[in-house]
Amino acid sequence: MKNKTLILWVALATLCSGVHAESDIFKKWRKKKNKNKTEQTDSIKPKDKFDKAIDKATPYEGTIKTWITPKNELLFEIHKDNLDKLYLLANRVSSISESSNFTAGEMIGDPFMFRLSADTANVYMHTVQSFERVRSGDPIESSFKKNFSDPIMKTFKIKASRKDTLLIDMTSFFVSNEKCITPLQQSVRTRATKPASFDSSASMLLGVKGFEKNVEITSRLNYNSESGAYTVNMRRSIVELPKEPMKMRLQDNRVGFFSTFYYYYTSDKDKIPTKEFVHRWRVEPKEEDLEKYFNGELVEPKKQIVFYVDSAFPTKWRKAVKDGIEDWNKAFEAAGFKNVVVAKDYPTDDPTFDPDDIRYNCVRYMTNNVANAAGPSYIDPRSGEILVGEVMWYHNVISLVHNWRFAQTGAVDPRVRKLVFDDDVMSESLRYVASHEIGHTLGLEHNMGASYAFPVDSLRSPSFTQKYGTTPSIMDYARNNYVAQPGDLEKGVRMVPPLIGVYDKYAINWGYRVFKDTPTPESEYKYLNAMIEEKKDDPMYQFGAQQLFLTEDPTDQTEDLGNDHIKASNYGIKNLQYIIANVEEWLKKENTTYNDIHEMYMACVSQYMRYLTHVMPYLGGVEFTDLVQDGSQKYDTRYITKDKQKKAMVWLVDQALNCRKWLLPESIMRINGMESSAFDNFQYSIVGKILSPATMGMIYEGERSGQENIYTLDSYFNDVYQVIFANTINGKSLTQEDMNLQNAAVAALMKYSNLDPSMNKGLGGGAPGGLADPEAAWKDMVAKVTEQSNQFCNVTSCKHEHLNAETSYARHNMTPAKLSAGVGRPVITNTLKKVQNLYKSRLGSGDARTRAFYDYQVTIINMLYKK
Repeated sequence: MKNKTLILWVALATLCSGVHAESDIFKKWRKKKNKNKTEQTDSIKPKDKFDKAIDKATPYEGTIKTWITPKNELLFEIHKDNLDKLYLLANRVSSISESSNFTAGEMIGDPFMFRLSADTANVYMHTVQSFERVRSGDPIESSFKKNFSDPIMKTFKIKASRKDTLLIDMTSFFVSNEKCITPLQQSVRTRATKPASFDSSASMLLGVKGFEKNVEITSRLNYNSESGAYTVNMRRSIVELPKEPMKMRLQDNRVGFFSTFYYYYTSDKDKIPTKEFVHRWRVEPKEEDLEKYFNGELVEPKKQIVFYVDSAFPTKWRKAVKDGIEDWNKAFEAAGFKNVVVAKDYPTDDPTFDPDDIRYNCVRYMTNNVANAAGPSYIDPRSGEILVGEVMWYHNVISLVHNWRFAQTGAVDPRVRKLVFDDDVMSESLRYVASHEIGHTLGLEHNMGASYAFPVDSLRSPSFTQKYGTTPSIMDYARNNYVAQPGDLEKGVRMVPPLIGVYDKYAINWGYRVFKDTPTPESEYKYLNAMIEEKKDDPMYQFGAQQLFLTEDPTDQTEDLGNDHIKASNYGIKNLQYIIANVEEWLKKENTTYNDIHEMYMACVSQYMRYLTHVMPYLGGVEFTDLVQDGSQKYDTRYITKDKQKKAMVWLVDQALNCRKWLLPESIMRINGMESSAFDNFQYSIVGKILSPATMGMIYEGERSGQENIYTLDSYFNDVYQVIFANTINGKSLTQEDMNLQNAAVAALMKYSNLDPSMNKGLGGGAPGGLADPEAAWKDMVAKVTEQSNQFCNVTSCKHEHLNAETSYARHNMTPAKLSAGVGRPVITNTLKKVQNLYKSRLGSGDARTRAFYDYQVTIINMLYKK
């Protein structure tokens, strides 16, 4: 009982101190060891338990001293000063036998913070929580500490001790399937866990490296799975955190930085407030340069941010990657610093260099078939200080940027009408990839609203595009200039994004500017807010947080250009028509298959789908604004006006009816064997969006908002009727596309009228290919486009720590409003009756197939009313 009380006291005392107090437990060890000690007169002392444990073992000095014994056991020496420190443990794949789930170089999970405590029998590893914090000196502090202690995640039996030193065996922790650091956790790409059993016989410790502030441990872990053996070498890094955390910078929704929040307990507030701080590097002026810095001179930082470029990069791309890294120095100049970011090759003359050593920031070349690149960074959880950043450059990202460039600029730029780009052309795109990912490692989120700041026709201006590129922010997903038309390149129009955009310089200034006489994060607020206020009316400096899976704000999208999506898409479609008409001629190669031509054709189809999904969000759409109390009369949620929504509806229906004529010409059908119905689901997809419950719910919510020039539910359905059924209203014979479109609309109206509740299990009048639900067709299209977009830069570390950025907008509730059944079903049923009466009036008109279609639709609607 006495021993348990002592353990609890040690744990609580360590937690409550904030800085871990030195434990008296070492005195107890000394007393225990000296209790029965006798005078020794022999000149040679016999080996004690400690000496025996490390006999013939190899020592490694570091923030924690380690030993490797002749039996390949890993021992840690724990000194009393180790109990005063906080550590971060990171878990990285060093090499792997097959890369379906992971690639060598990837970090698995987020590094976690831990500390050590001890009693006379054991050393304990505690996870350290930073999600709940208390104001220092507050009367409630003692109670807080009793309720938020650090739990013990692992216990290690003391193998031997000597004075102030404890020896523990860490072999099983690092050479086993230890739950908290297992490589069988979810994959960052597939979200799938690889089922396997741990094979201890083939697993072993491979080595240790010790440094002043970190320890690097490498283990081989072997598994047996259904598909065979699975071997992975893991690098575990233990990093000593700074005793004094960096001063945090409080997050602001109006500037896009990754951030972490915590609950702040204080008796000064009538609630438990939250505080949120951004992720950023410790970029500070040297002491001798402070006066220069505050006088506006550019100064070098105390410590540069150095990125090492993998020696595996082909020479032809190396300069582009290094340029993309150092492009960010222009942004740091806005914050008063020069030469902050440095790009270097992997050193060949430094035997201590190791890219898996967590001290090094690396751009890693990962040779597998993944078409991706990503830029995670890892922080001190107490302050948001970025401790390490890295870029994961997967080999097949080359195909991604090639296909984007071909489909987006092939009509304008003859240099990209080939299967292998010239090095200078590819280097332009790869420089963008490198720079975008480095931006993430500096703490910047995606700014998906940036490109909406530019008027569409400005993207055809040589002077404008040479100055600004295609977007104000390289952190946007604005790719290449698909608005530019044939002849624009020769006039000087830029085809690619900027090196660093005006927003990026502004954001780095906001995140990294050092302010004089601001000892607390709160004291910086007036300066930071003034920077935002100065630019608040300029759309180039607005931030738009990322939306995924459910896009409600059309002004804040991925892969788009300009502030008029219909106009921009029309330019893009005109280019696609030219590319598809010429793709066979451009890429022909005698006596080879058509596979490459088909791939480039499908890249064009994917690009067209993006254009459709750029316009879809206008239907039932809203524009979000992150408001502060500044006296403005802006809306937090501004519903898209009626005229814009109707224009989008007309455009989408026109695309649904007419796209096949140019998207699938006979020449393409001839060489790739595609069926003429390949894109019939486009009609179902578009109706699925127009008549989805989400859209109808948002229309009604807009009606009830009281905002001006907004659709009412009745006027929306009247336009749906007029637009979708226009060719029947006008007495024209119907094409197959007309029939698909109207069939999908009738099926949706029947379902949502709820006249036959059983239809909610599926729609009557199924779509081609067995796809019975127009809403499902719409969601399938959006999912495919989203998946294509998220192949680029999609990693768990590019997130808020507390929010799943892959399923939430991070700033707004993305759940659409629900339409009241009492309001919606009568309006839907009334529209269905109008359609029924229209069909009845057209019975016997049109060609034979059109007459049969009308007869069929009248029949199934009549059957519905009879149920």
